Parts: sequence; C-alpha cells; structure tokens
Amino acid sequence: MTAQFALFDHIEGIVGTSMGKLLADRLELVKLLDQNGFAGYHLAEHHGSDLCLAPNQEIFLSAAAQVTSRIRLGPLVKILPLHHPLRVLEDICVLDQLSGGRVDYGVGRGPVAIEHFWFQGEWFKSYERFDEALAIIAEGLHTGVAGGQPGRQFYDFPACNVTVTPHQQPNPPFWYPGNPVTAGRYGMNLLWPGPIPRPAYEAYLNAWDEHKGDATRFDAPGATPRVGTAMPTCVHHNESEAKAIAARGAWGLSRRITDVHKFDHNVLNADDAEAALNPLALGARALIEEGPNGAQMASRVAASGTPQQVIDMIGGYLEQGMSDYIMLQLPAGDQTMEEAVGSIELFISDVMPALQAVSVG
Repeated sequence: MTAQFALFDHIEGIVGTSMGKLLADRLELVKLLDQNGFAGYHLAEHHGSDLCLAPNQEIFLSAAAQVTSRIRLGPLVKILPLHHPLRVLEDICVLDQLSGGRVDYGVGRGPVAIEHFWFQGEWFKSYERFDEALAIIAEGLHTGVAGGQPGRQFYDFPACNVTVTPHQQPNPPFWYPGNPVTAGRYGMNLLWPGPIPRPAYEAYLNAWDEHKGDATRFDAPGATPRVGTAMPTCVHHNESEAKAIAARGAWGLSRRITDVHKFDHNVLNADDAEAALNPLALGARALIEEGPNGAQMASRVAASGTPQQVIDMIGGYLEQGMSDYIMLQLPAGDQTMEEAVGSIELFISDVMPALQAVSVG
C-alpha cells in the first residue's frame, strides 16, 4: 500500500480575519491540497463558539467541491443526534452528486453536551439516538425508503421515498472517530487521534468481522478495514520554529475546546458535566492547566520538526502497517494562515514524496 494524506480541519476563528476572508482562504487551501495530491479534506462540526465557523458542513464542502476535481471531501464528524436523519440522508446524496462521487462521510455522537441541549436534543440518550438515526440512513441509502417502521423511539415517521441518490453505490465510505468497536460494528473507517495502539487496532478488526452480516453496515462490497491517523504536524526548516507553530496550534485548540465545555455547566450538574468530558476534552483541559511548557505540550508537538524529522516519525509509524492514511491538522488553534500554508507547502515538497515511497505494512 502507498500512504495517502489528508487534512482534518475545524475552521477555527483567526484573530483579525473576517469570516468571509476566513472561508475564502480555506477554499484556496483546499484547492492547494487538491492540486498537490492530497487524498482528503475532513471538516468538524461544533456550535456556539469559534471552534468551528462552518458548522453547516455540507454548504462549505459543496463550495469546495466546485473548485476541486480529485480530493475527497466530507464531515468528520456530522453529529447525528443534532439532525433529523432524513435531512442528513438527503444532504449526503446531494453532496456526493455535486462532488462527482468524492464524499467520505464521517458520523459521530457528538462529545459536547451543551450542543445537544442547544438543538433541543437528549444528551443522556444520545447513544440511542445515534444508533437509530444511523439505521435510518443506512436503510434509506440501500432501499430508497426511509422511515415507516413503527415503534422507533426518536424518529417514528411515515415511510418516505428517498428520491435523491448518491453518486457512489451503494453508499459513500463512512468514518467514525475514536471507538474501534463502533467503527468496526458498522463497517466504517476508523479515525484515531495519533498513532493507534495495537490492541485498539485488533479490536477494530475483530468488530469488523464479527458484525459483517449486520443490517446497518456501510462497507461496500470488497471494502476492508481502514484506519486514518490524525496528526497535528508542522514542518519548518528550523525545528524550534516548527514546534513553536505546533504549540500555538495545540494551545489555541485546547483553549477553545475547554471553553466550549464550560457551557455544559449551564445544563448539567458538576458531576454530570465532569462525566461528559471525553478523553480529548480531558487532554485539552490538562494541557491548559499544566501550562505551555509541560509534558502535555511536549507530546502535542512531538510530530513536528524539520522535513527529515517528520519523515522519520511518520515513516516509522506507517511501516507498522496499521494505517495508510495520515490526516494533518492545519491550521489549528492560534496558528496563522500563513504559518499553516508554509507548513503544508513544505510537507508537499519535502515530506510527501519520501513518505509515499515507504512500504506500509
């Protein structure tokens, strides 16, 4: 296998940059990726803060589809409990048609409790709501009819003909982050934050095989398990500058994640708010509490450095054979667009060719 590379993006606010310029700059960035062999662009969903300024992902991705020709595009993730599954189903199909079959669609439960309350959802039943919505999306893609099955707890609506269809048949590839068992159960690609441990990788493979015949599956015929690895990576000819840029990204992103979770206390008691924090939120809080010069920050900037250092680090991981898809996270946090573009351009010119020559597995 040959390694592929992608970008995982939040479209965070950048101080001094208007929203119009922010979005226009991002479209130029996606064009740069498309023109230089990046395989994918994946966009997060968040609400109520500048952690994500394009939360209606399909609108931005539809625009991106019109200025690109090869790169694959999709949410990562669409927070299913916040949206009616019939609307999500229709949006998947239209986006896939507008992109000419270039959609990779990530879904998730959504880790921020307050976002569920803002959308009048039920945080404490979000796992059940996610499973039910996903089943409806699968049946709509595979049968052309959604709903019409009485007794569903959250989405009990009459049968609706799905008159829109995806370009990719029977469905676009789907992604799920962080949980190998859930990703494997539904036949989805798995996104892992950083190098995946062997036990998690094996749990993913086992779940994929164990649930192969389940009704709600998104693996097309011939599909095999795939792990994508999110890496906050900055590249600069000067190692110290690369790590400084990476640190501004980690600090700003962690601050925004921590800030949005503060709203959880508006709707949850202290114990429930603490229990609602997932590992990424706990890590963000730990970094902020420890300060910019602690062990947490050292681990966040470990994948950044000179081109050769990045080649050695990512190349060594690829050789383990558990992932062939690396998602860079740029720009992030308090990085400037200029810093991010410079890092990406250096990755394209000096890092990608070497990593594409690495034997994966």
